[in-house]
Amino acid sequence: MIGNISNKPLPAAMIAQSTIGVKPGTRKGELASVAAICGAAAVHLTSLFIFVGLLGTWLVSVIPADIVQTVQLYILPTVMGAALIQAIVSQKSPRAAVIASVVSLIVVFVLSPLSPKMALFSTAIAVISTAVLAWVLRDRQKTDVAERAEEETPPEGPVY
Repeated sequence: MIGNISNKPLPAAMIAQSTIGVKPGTRKGELASVAAICGAAAVHLTSLFIFVGLLGTWLVSVIPADIVQTVQLYILPTVMGAALIQAIVSQKSPRAAVIASVVSLIVVFVLSPLSPKMALFSTAIAVISTAVLAWVLRDRQKTDVAERAEEETPPEGPVY
């Protein structure tokens, strides 16, 4: 909810430690870090609630409906498509992303229309199906090569 460790929690912890003059790794330093990270999370979630939850809802109610529909029909899929492509390209193994995309398409366009009662569970079905299929369809050659390399590695330490 609050981003990765380098965006907010780590800088908050570092500033808190330097402000009160404690060294990292000490009990006081750890306490200052925990308090700062909790404070950063609380401020972030509060601002999300105010700016997105309250003001965002109000803003959507004020904007004319045809503009909201245009955003939903054209802009949102464009942004989500670009983010999806970037995620697939940046992965080391795009196989899982392709499996997730195919499973999602099947769930959205086949399963949900055939059984509307299953729509409530569609996300769970897609996630579990993707995990199972990604494991079943994994690249076993890479796994075999890694296991053989472990077996061929000589033991550490002195040999008598």
